[in-house]
Amino acid sequence: TDPGIKEEIKEVTVSNSEVFEYPTGISGDEEVATIQQQPTNHEISTIVRDSTTNWEAVYRYKANGEFQGTDYAEIKVATGSDGESPNNNIRLIKLTITVN
Repeated sequence: TDPGIKEEIKEVTVSNSEVFEYPTGISGDEEVATIQQQPTNHEISTIVRDSTTNWEAVYRYKANGEFQGTDYAEIKVATGSDGESPNNNIRLIKLTITVN
């Protein structure tokens, strides 16, 4: 693990038919959110950043079909750029999703 990356562990429980949203808290032009590890049992696994989220990067997840169990995703969030330098505040959100 890179010591410059702050890890956050999040656990959520959702129903199989629910679209889960995780707000990343970023909306600046230079800020970036990416999926580092896709969950294995997803119908939807994407980052949305548009007028429906008020331009905040939001991770959306929905389980695939009739899946019930535990799924896992990693979201990397990068902030801190002044427009010329790279982002220097990196968070890795480790998201465990229990699907009922």
